[in-house]
Amino acid sequence: MKTGNRYFNLTILIAITFLIGFAACNDSYNYFNVKEALAAEQELLERYYDEEMDNGLSRLDSLTAAAIDTVDHRFESGLMMFHTKLGEKEQPVEAYKTVGFRYTNYAIALQMDTLVDGVDTTFVEKTVEVFRESNEYAISPFTFTTYPVGGVPGAGSNVFPGVNEAVLHMNLFGKAKLVLPSLIADNQYNTHIFELEVTYLEQ
Repeated sequence: MKTGNRYFNLTILIAITFLIGFAACNDSYNYFNVKEALAAEQELLERYYDEEMDNGLSRLDSLTAAAIDTVDHRFESGLMMFHTKLGEKEQPVEAYKTVGFRYTNYAIALQMDTLVDGVDTTFVEKTVEVFRESNEYAISPFTFTTYPVGGVPGAGSNVFPGVNEAVLHMNLFGKAKLVLPSLIADNQYNTHIFELEVTYLEQ
C-alpha cells in the first residue's frame, strides 16, 4: 500500500490452467482436442518466457543472464535449462549410470492482480510458478538409471524424459533450473518447472 495514490495490489485469482481443449463432434459428444491443448500450453509457455521482469528483461533473458550456462533445446526436444551451479566437472553424468537428485517441481499458472488507483481499477494478468511437489527434505534422493536421449528407459524407471535429458548435461553436485514442456514430461499439457540438484552419482 502506498500513501497518496493509494495503490492496492490484490491477488484475486490463481488458476492452474491445465490447458485442455474441447470441441463438439457431429454426434454432439465432446472429444479431447490434442492439437488445441498443445497449442494452449505453448502459448502459455511463450508468455512465461516473454513476460517482463522487475529488471526490465524478459523472464527468459533474466534467467539466462543469471545462469552460469544454459542448454537451449527449445526447438529440438523442448528442454530449456539454466545451470546455477556446475558441480564437479571431473564427475559428469553419463548414460547407464545410477543418479540421485533432489528437486522442487512447479507448474506455470496465470495470476490476476488488481491495481486500484482512486476510482480506477486495472486488472493485470501475469504468469507465476505454483508449487507442485518436492523431495528436498526426503530421507533419500530420487534415484534412477540414466539412458541416452531418445532411448528406452530401464525397467521401473519413471523419471520424465526431460529430466533424464537435463541430468545428462549435469555434473555431480550441479544445480539447474529446468523448463520441461509436457511432451518431455507427463503428457498432461502443462509445462513443468524444476529446480534440481544432482546429489549422487554411481562411480
